[in-house]
Amino acid sequence: MTILPLLLLTLSPIQIDGSFSDWPEGIIRQADSNYEYALITLPSAACLQQLPKEMSLQLGAYTITFSPEEKGYGISCTKGTASVSSYEAGVVFAPTTASTKFELRVHKDDQQALERPFDLKPKGDVRVVSWNVQFGNLLEDSERGKRILKALQPDVLLLQELDGEDTPEMISAFLKETLGEQWDVEMTNVTGTERHHQLRSVIASSKKLDSAKQIGSGSWKQLKAIFASVTHKNNSIDLISLHLRCCGGPTSEAEEQRQEEAHAIRLFLNSRPTSPLIIAGDWNLVGTAKPLEIVRSDHLAVAEAFQPDGLLTATWSDASSAFTPGRLDWMLYSPNTLKVANCFVLDTKDLDSESLTKYGLISEDTTELSDHLPLVADFIFISQ
Repeated sequence: MTILPLLLLTLSPIQIDGSFSDWPEGIIRQADSNYEYALITLPSAACLQQLPKEMSLQLGAYTITFSPEEKGYGISCTKGTASVSSYEAGVVFAPTTASTKFELRVHKDDQQALERPFDLKPKGDVRVVSWNVQFGNLLEDSERGKRILKALQPDVLLLQELDGEDTPEMISAFLKETLGEQWDVEMTNVTGTERHHQLRSVIASSKKLDSAKQIGSGSWKQLKAIFASVTHKNNSIDLISLHLRCCGGPTSEAEEQRQEEAHAIRLFLNSRPTSPLIIAGDWNLVGTAKPLEIVRSDHLAVAEAFQPDGLLTATWSDASSAFTPGRLDWMLYSPNTLKVANCFVLDTKDLDSESLTKYGLISEDTTELSDHLPLVADFIFISQ
């Protein structure tokens, strides 16, 4: 019987996406010129950042402690005897939802920035951008927001976390000034007096929106999900922009609410005729992947998107947080009527200087505007 080595020098970087297809069989540690990698296996499904008991692992120059005892959540990191930020160490892993298997990556000491040229031009019939703009920063940091949207050139925007005082008229005026044309905007209502109940989800389109409706969420009554239809190039598309409840582990009340909100969306979809459909937003998948599975059912596909470096699927990060970057934003679509021509998560830090200049961007644009990155997909209509 052949015994496979547990450590391997890999020739190409590993994609941290939770699929493990790029790991050779039997290998649980490997490295390349920039990163150290490890596979982690748990005896039962759990979230690494919300374990019932802390767990430590040595990888490269770092000791990483998951769910450290003093907090009970998140990650702490040391290099030798010194405490360091997990962001400084470059700690990323996937999946960020409950699982029995994870892939983990940290920087090497001599890690080089992987900036690369990247083509942002639309490549299909319709470009859809989903983006949580963190407490209305799209309008608050308007010059940065304009740069990013001008570079992306969306046909449809599915936005989350517009502030309670932001109106459709304000958003429409901002988009017209930024992108030209007249933009039609629909948004959810404010659901309460607390700040997180003030946040609103939005559908904005360069074409007229029809049949707009806020989706109810059962007993919780806090779901931030808006539905509308649009006709683009003689094809009708149904759209949903959603923002599910944040925070909480696999057995938390927050996870229970996310699943109920997902059931409300699936019930709404079951009541409608079949047509091209795109659903995207901030799913806050920090507990289980069940909310996504409920909405997806057997009918929808996931638009698989990586950052421009081609290595990470993470759409959220906050260097001041105890939590590592994660994939909180997802886009689903109907694969029998739509084909993905191009898909990516825009992190401007990944772009080389030539690409930044070409598209009028600054390296820190996406990081400074929001803790979430824009999720971008170009679709081609499939002839029926």
